[in-house]
Amino acid sequence: MALTKAYSGAPPGDIPLSNVFDFHFGQPFERESAFTPTAHRVPKVKDDHKIFIDNKTERALTYSRISSDALAFAASLLSLGLDPESDIHKLPPTPSCPAGPEIAPVVLIQLPNCLPFAPILLGVFAAGCTATLASPALTADEIAWILQNARPKVIITSVTNVKAMRAALAKPDVDQAWAKTVPVYTVDVAAETYPGPAEFFGVPKRDWRKLLEYGKTLSPVKPAELMPGEKAAARTAVILWSSGTSGRSKGVLLSHHALNFATASLWHDADYYRGQQQSWLGYVPFYHVFGLCNVFLLGVAAGARVYVMQAFNLKAMLDGIRERKVTYLHMAPPVAVMLAKAPVVEEYAKRDGKTGKNGFSTVVGAVTGGAPLGHEVVVQVYRRCGFRVRLGYGLSETCSTALQRGLGEREMMEQAGDTGRPHYGVEVLIADPEGTGYATRPGETTKPAGIDVEGEVLVRAPGLLSAYLPVGVFSGKKPDMSVTNEALTADGWFRTGDVGALCEEGRLRITDRLKELIKVRAYQVAPAELEAVLCSSEAVADAGVVGVYDKDEATEWPRAFVVPAGGGKVVDKTREELEKLANELRVLVEKRTAKYKWLVGGIVFIDQVPKSPSGKILRRLLKSGAEGPKGVEVLVYAKKKRPVVAAKL
Repeated sequence: MALTKAYSGAPPGDIPLSNVFDFHFGQPFERESAFTPTAHRVPKVKDDHKIFIDNKTERALTYSRISSDALAFAASLLSLGLDPESDIHKLPPTPSCPAGPEIAPVVLIQLPNCLPFAPILLGVFAAGCTATLASPALTADEIAWILQNARPKVIITSVTNVKAMRAALAKPDVDQAWAKTVPVYTVDVAAETYPGPAEFFGVPKRDWRKLLEYGKTLSPVKPAELMPGEKAAARTAVILWSSGTSGRSKGVLLSHHALNFATASLWHDADYYRGQQQSWLGYVPFYHVFGLCNVFLLGVAAGARVYVMQAFNLKAMLDGIRERKVTYLHMAPPVAVMLAKAPVVEEYAKRDGKTGKNGFSTVVGAVTGGAPLGHEVVVQVYRRCGFRVRLGYGLSETCSTALQRGLGEREMMEQAGDTGRPHYGVEVLIADPEGTGYATRPGETTKPAGIDVEGEVLVRAPGLLSAYLPVGVFSGKKPDMSVTNEALTADGWFRTGDVGALCEEGRLRITDRLKELIKVRAYQVAPAELEAVLCSSEAVADAGVVGVYDKDEATEWPRAFVVPAGGGKVVDKTREELEKLANELRVLVEKRTAKYKWLVGGIVFIDQVPKSPSGKILRRLLKSGAEGPKGVEVLVYAKKKRPVVAAKL
């Protein structure tokens, strides 16, 4: 039935209230239910079934080992004094969490994908505590911001990140009375032998394995008692960090029920499941919402085999697909570009003359998310490799929101340019473009736009954030809920900041972004943050940053427009002077930010940053070659040349 207004999707059926640990280890897909169609029922996952397998060493975690070690780790956390029953920080009610979000004692986890990630994160959930996940790529300044606002009671980081973590804890803007007491446990990812026998001779005093082994001597933890099901919609399970237009990352609070719903919703729509054992590659970061929901949590609940990779490597991925008989792929858009164009892929894409099969023949389909991907790349992958890459849409604040349906060529062509239909239990609405139809008071209803009319994309589902973490809330300040209230309408819609439209069939099309965020692969970069870094240099009078799209890499890159200090026109400066300054700024940004925020899009020296009368940077003019300011461009990073290989039919 064709839509008559820009609303698509529906509220979910019954999804039981439970803590994350009990839900995912409760065989949720063994029986038919509101979120498990008959065709998606999964045989009971056996105790000895391998879930997470190190792709290099073959070390494996079985279903029962993950469960028992997570419970032991939970017991050890509680022995440190973490109290998830009485040490609860309550926030005011929000439209997506009427009971008021709860934050239990926080445990910060900063790890790449590795086997210890499973018992550590699931152990935090089992203990009824709140995890906050941080990228290992963050600098000391970026970590310090998270530390000061999340105030973790325990920190778990990799050995290679200890130096940056210690530097962050010593920052003057971090409460030193707290920083000197928080315990820091480490994981030696490179030398890790877990789940093999623990040998502690010569290892650091606070090696995470000592925490795990001690927990095995304590009384077993009962997650349902520490975090009862009735608290699942309010109790924060995880805090993710999403960049904001203010230039600082925002803590996104996701409840236990939100994560459980995300898992249930994804499996309801898992049309790639055809009764076969799932085999996935785990290189999408587990600390990112895409990897957390689509691979890590869903892998446990569905009994998939997840071959864990610490970082993405194209050759390792290609070998893994062929050797592990991978059934479904999860990727960022640049990986799809590699599959379409990289010469090394040809060896795997070539079909056997007798069987007609190639190295991708076990792959039923793939999903990409985090950033746009051109339809021509999707077609190239299909024709070259033999499977469809489907576009998904989601945010840290909404988990997985929409997905293209179907796995064949016909659906691929019909849905060109779309981002799919809402997942099970997710509602999507396009707001009236006049901007006057948002519900601001209880009882009001947000007004939808018409079919194929562009407006802000709104999302409503049990998987929404319950709130943003108020800045300074653990310092005794009254919670400032203004950022949350601006993001949520009174009737529970999350304002994504993306501009899009819905067609008559209910498929979503993303056309633009209201927000100024730059999407570098699956990561968000706030221009204001980079502008602040650049302007901290005495050699810079002003700066503006925008994203420039790289079609070959299927991603945006940050590009800086810089006004040199000292006056005078840029054209009067020598090329050598500008190149010297550009390299100084490159080094400054590299020291202060994570790698994905670096100025790969180059630096353009201009005489003046275009601004509105109120002082707001006119970024559209910076992006416009014709209308924008003229200047001198300096590329501070060499562009990779990727040979183009014709796709074979």
